[in-house]
Amino acid sequence: MGICALLAISCVSQEPKITQESANAHESANTEPGIPLDKALSDIVSYYVVNLPANTKIALINFDAEAQLLSDYIFEELWIHFEDSRSFILIDRKNLELIQKEMDYQYSGMVSDESMQSLGHQLGAQILVYGNITQLGSEYRLVVRATDVEKAVTSIRSATVKADRRFTAMLENKSGDKGGKVEESMANALYSGLDNPWRFTVQTDKANGDYHEGEYMTMRIYSEKDAWFKVTHIDVNGNAQVIYPVSSNDNNFIKAGQTRQIPDNTRFRMTKPYGEEMILVGAYEKPFVIQPNSTGPLSNNLLVRSITAEREDSRAEMRPVATAKFIYSIGQ
Repeated sequence: MGICALLAISCVSQEPKITQESANAHESANTEPGIPLDKALSDIVSYYVVNLPANTKIALINFDAEAQLLSDYIFEELWIHFEDSRSFILIDRKNLELIQKEMDYQYSGMVSDESMQSLGHQLGAQILVYGNITQLGSEYRLVVRATDVEKAVTSIRSATVKADRRFTAMLENKSGDKGGKVEESMANALYSGLDNPWRFTVQTDKANGDYHEGEYMTMRIYSEKDAWFKVTHIDVNGNAQVIYPVSSNDNNFIKAGQTRQIPDNTRFRMTKPYGEEMILVGAYEKPFVIQPNSTGPLSNNLLVRSITAEREDSRAEMRPVATAKFIYSIGQ
C-alpha cells in the first residue's frame, strides 16, 4: 500500500411458495411517498424473508437502471440484504456471470417470463430476483420481481424512491467503463457528503494533497455534532481497507465541534507505488462493532459493505448520517 502507519494496522429441501394472485402476479406499492433508496430495498427484502421459504435458491440478475452505477448499487444492496438475512442460498456470482456471458444475455425490463425461467433453470435457481427503476415525475419507481422458476408465478414489490443528492450522483454517472472507474465513481457517490445534515469534513495536513515518497501525513476530521466515525483507505492499486478503528483501543468517538487527528499518536508514511489514493470517512449516530481488519480489491460490493456498520447495542445494520472524502497523490 502507498500509505503505511508507524503503528501496526495492518438443507432441507423445501419448495418455494409464492401466492398466485391477479393472473400469476402480486404487486404491492409502498404507500409512503419518496422514501430513501436504501430503505426501499431493505423493506422489500424483509418482505421476501417473511414470505419465501428458508433455504430457497435465489439468483439475482443485473438491475435495469438508467445508469450502470445505480444498477450496480441496487444489485449490491439486494445481494447484501439477502445474504445477511441468512434465509436463502444465493447462486454464486461466478456462475451467474458465466451463464449470462454464454447466453449473451442482457436484461431488459421487457424480457419475457419464459426467458427468465430459462435463465433460472440454467443457474439452478428456484427463485429469480430482478427488476428496474424508472423516473416518475420528480421521484422514481422501484420495482423488484421474484419469479418462481417452476411455476412462473411472480411476486412484485414496488416503492416510490426520492431522488436525494446521493441517488442523483449515481444516476448522473452513466459511465459503464470497467477497470476500476465504476468503483471509483461509486466511492465518490457514497461518500460525496452532499446529503450531510451537519458539517462533517476530512482533510490532510497538506491542503493540496500533494505528497512525496518518504513524507508523512496526518488527517484531521471535524464534526459539528457528536458521532462515531470509520475511515476507509483506497490505495493506488485499488485495494480498500478500513484503517480506523481497527481495535477496541482506537477511540473513534468525536465530540461536537471537535477536530480529531488520525492516527492518534503517530503519522502515515508515504511509500511506493506512486499515484492517487483516497480517504473515505463515515459518521454514525451510535457506536458500532469493530470488525476484523482486512483488505481486498476495490469492488462495489466491498464499498457498499464498508459504508454499513453494525450497532453495538442491537446488532442492527446502520448507515452513516454524514460522509466525507479526500483524494491525495504520492510522487517521487
